[in-house]
Amino acid sequence: MIPPEQLQTETLRKDRRGGQHVGADPVDVKVTHIPTGITATVGCCRAQHRNRNIAIRMIESALTDPDLHK
Repeated sequence: MIPPEQLQTETLRKDRRGGQHVGADPVDVKVTHIPTGITATVGCCRAQHRNRNIAIRMIESALTDPDLHK
């Protein structure tokens, strides 16, 4: 688990066309792992906390992938 002080979270608002819920609230999330600079941007869910959790899991996966550290 990554300590929260090592993560920087930004919310993003997409300017896109769509139905009544599109663009209502910023739900896309960009999470940056500060020590390494690895970023993950996720906007697949309508809930911001779900997108943030997915982004953190992506960063954790990248940090533990031995192929990325060659």
